[in-house]
Amino acid sequence: MKIEFITPAQNKTSVLIIPIFEGQKLSSDFDSKAIKAYQFEGKAGQMVSFMMDGFLTYLFGAGKKDESNLDLSLQELGGKIAGFIKTLPQKTVSVCACGLGHDKTKTATPAAHLAYGLGLGSYCFDEYKSEKTDEHTIEVVSKTASDDEKAFQPLFAVMDGIFEARDLISEPANMLSPADFVEAVKEMKLSNVKINVLDKKQMEKLNMNLLLNVAAGAAKEPYLLVMEYMNGKKNDQPTVLVGKGVCYDSGGMNLKPASGLTHMKYDMSGGAAVVGTILALSKIGVKQNVVGIVPLVENMLSSTAQHVDDVWQSMSGQTVEVGNTDAEGRLILADALWYGQENYKPSEIIDIATLTGVMRYVFADEYAGLFTNDDRLRTLVSSAGAKTQDKVWELPLSPAYEKMLKSNIADMTNIGGNGAAGSAMAATFLKKFIKKDTPWAHIDMASVCWNDADKPLAPKGATGFGVALLTQVVLDKE
Repeated sequence: MKIEFITPAQNKTSVLIIPIFEGQKLSSDFDSKAIKAYQFEGKAGQMVSFMMDGFLTYLFGAGKKDESNLDLSLQELGGKIAGFIKTLPQKTVSVCACGLGHDKTKTATPAAHLAYGLGLGSYCFDEYKSEKTDEHTIEVVSKTASDDEKAFQPLFAVMDGIFEARDLISEPANMLSPADFVEAVKEMKLSNVKINVLDKKQMEKLNMNLLLNVAAGAAKEPYLLVMEYMNGKKNDQPTVLVGKGVCYDSGGMNLKPASGLTHMKYDMSGGAAVVGTILALSKIGVKQNVVGIVPLVENMLSSTAQHVDDVWQSMSGQTVEVGNTDAEGRLILADALWYGQENYKPSEIIDIATLTGVMRYVFADEYAGLFTNDDRLRTLVSSAGAKTQDKVWELPLSPAYEKMLKSNIADMTNIGGNGAAGSAMAATFLKKFIKKDTPWAHIDMASVCWNDADKPLAPKGATGFGVALLTQVVLDKE
């Protein structure tokens, strides 16, 4: 969907959509008598249509205005309007952004937030359909069109990052191997981003045995993708973002049941979120140093796959007994987290992953789980979640969980507690690979990476969760 900003005088489309809040006073531009005749009150879901000044006009009920969170309300409203626009035969549609409220943010105008929602709600992945979805052009009408367009640019960068993440996640595993993922990122030609790729031999020299042995059963080679966006001061420590990149997860020896294999192409959603974030930061031109790291593997079952009870030495030197081969995400993240700390000495390190399916039982599809060892980072991530549509909720890390990860023959096992506190156990495992005094946050996004039904800002399928969140975290550091 193409989005443009125009003034009322420039509007020449035949279809006009006017969102109106409950109790909103109508301007002289509207035929108030006609509106009253239709008993239109602006309630959510209410809509009427009529001809006005040559336009097929739709009044779109925006519901009650939430002044405390107007930006997010406008974004969701835009997403709902985008869903309606998809049903229209006309390919160019105007949406009136006049009278939506006053700008109470430092980053964007109400019209820009509405446009952001229109864009997110318009997403469609039809790469493999014979009949492609026709693209609409949406003209956002406002009296300050040029200012709104300028204010929209940072949001557009985030939207672009979300779309790239959704595209990567939506690709089937036969079309997106670890090597394909690397090539897809290279083809993005990200501005001010240096890309390094470690292959199997290079990782063997670094003793990244946890990562390598998750990939041991797959025919497709593993890689470690590193994206360096160094646009800050030379000596500033970077923020390091690590995203889980399991391009397909069969479970390995602990083979998933048939129902558990559905959508396992999305097990690289964390890696896609990191890529989308680096893209967004690059397009915005943020003056900071940020490094994105994505360990890329397939977890498959074959004669060369790792066994349950195998013991491997990690890059950190710690040894791990494999209690469950389907707890593979924490294994590849452990080596990637250590690599990030060893090579970049980060000011903070954040990992994001579809790590534990139990998150859906905890949060449904409303929140991602947050675990952290640092008060400042806790505030930073939680605040960023509140400012975006990527909501997080903190869960505990307890010393008691560490005891449950003890192994009889190695430093630790990768699973413990007989399935109890599964998400916290996974986070506790990762914490063992975080150096002392390194601020760290772990975001378990397994509950929010995929929608089984349409939502206003994320149609059915990949959500692109994490891009807006991580981008906001970096922006808030400035």
